[in-house]
Amino acid sequence: MAIPKHSFIAWIISNEALMLKQKLFKLYINPDDLCCICLSQTETHLHLFTECVYSQQILQLIGNWLIADFSSPSILASIASKRWSKLRKQVCTITILAAWYQIWSQRSEARINGQVQRVVCVFNSIKAIISQCFHSCKPEVISYKDTCCLSRVQLV
Repeated sequence: MAIPKHSFIAWIISNEALMLKQKLFKLYINPDDLCCICLSQTETHLHLFTECVYSQQILQLIGNWLIADFSSPSILASIASKRWSKLRKQVCTITILAAWYQIWSQRSEARINGQVQRVVCVFNSIKAIISQCFHSCKPEVISYKDTCCLSRVQLV
């Protein structure tokens, strides 16, 4: 159910293959290696997608929305290890993929134009994306707990 471009970016992130400023700086292509969003630490995969204040705020809002904790550096592994239903794991995983894609988009926007959207705007766009992904689920074939999970997702 994941959007292909989100899956692709997640795959690149998991392989640490994005050309972030740290790599560009080491290749003498970029004059600095600071994060484009927070301008305070070296822009690495770990920093950009888990440690950056901007990312942490987005993940916190998503965690509050889905009633889950996404503070672990290995978010996808922690979701897989939870004793949740398959549907809840899917919802959380697809939401994280959407969040990473949005963070990457905001990073690119910051690098090109020097500005990023507010955290709440990015969070609302993630909610809209996830709501569309799960809009087609058939309530009669899922459990009551999963119905509650889906009802939270479809509240935009």
